[in-house]
Amino acid sequence: MAGANSYFLPGFGISRAVIQNEIRYHCGPDAIVRPYTHQGRDGFLLTTSGPALTKAQIDDLKKSSRDYEEKQSRRANEEDVFVNQPVAVAQRIRRSG
Repeated sequence: MAGANSYFLPGFGISRAVIQNEIRYHCGPDAIVRPYTHQGRDGFLLTTSGPALTKAQIDDLKKSSRDYEEKQSRRANEEDVFVNQPVAVAQRIRRSG
């Protein structure tokens, strides 16, 4: 990636699944995004040789994220999924000895 720029994007209101799916559409085919924490704030580190995201593009990502989260919520309610379902783990028996 010749001439690539990296910058931090605060993650409030932006779904990880959405930004990873749409970043190449907004910033070009070589754009990379990954979760990142900057000065205690969670967000994303964007690396691209293309232009930085505009305010309108960020707003579009937030709208797409809201739609995605609502769709996921409806799907979970329809399927009656219990996210924090207990998982059986092999237990070791203690022997005094």
